[in-house]
Amino acid sequence: MTILFEGDTGKALCEHCQAVVTTRYLRRDVPFSDGQGVARDILVGVCDRCDTVVALPAQSTPAIREARKEQLKSIEARLPAVYLDILDAALHTVCREAGVHLRKLLLAHYLQQLLQAGQGEGLRPAHEAFLQALEQQRQQRGLPAGSATRRLSMKVNAHMAEDFLALMQQADMSQTELLKAVIARIQADVLEARDPQVIATLQRLARLAR
Repeated sequence: MTILFEGDTGKALCEHCQAVVTTRYLRRDVPFSDGQGVARDILVGVCDRCDTVVALPAQSTPAIREARKEQLKSIEARLPAVYLDILDAALHTVCREAGVHLRKLLLAHYLQQLLQAGQGEGLRPAHEAFLQALEQQRQQRGLPAGSATRRLSMKVNAHMAEDFLALMQQADMSQTELLKAVIARIQADVLEARDPQVIATLQRLARLAR
């Protein structure tokens, strides 16, 4: 592979000019195509006619991937307080010393697993069954419906954000509803079934994160 330097020239197809143009390799800050973030000080091929980026040498690819990975995004929702109680109870089951900072790890793991297994479509009916069971428990105890809410806010990397978006599309659910459904799934696996395989996997992840 030829290593390119600033000032090297070449040729590339420029979509803006609709022609094969002469390029010059320069260092630029390059915005990501979705507008979320920038890869800074990257060597790229620039069109001599219109000054737009038209070529990306192989040597710049790892730096762009790293910049994309480190770009932080935010997932936020206000949920009924019981959902965060359930999430924290699951964390406590997995690791007695777990703090709320591990919520993101637990959710990220489930997002990835559910997406890879193609189980998004089953989240809605499973969540509806969870809500019915929750209401039955409340009625059996003679308790009023709770109205308290709590805010869940997480800064996530691009990989988790992409998994979240893909699972939203697969499940056909809003951001808030998807979070509630995933937490209901965690409750079923960790608190109800106490699945030893799931708990062992989460315990390994928790140990690595501490």
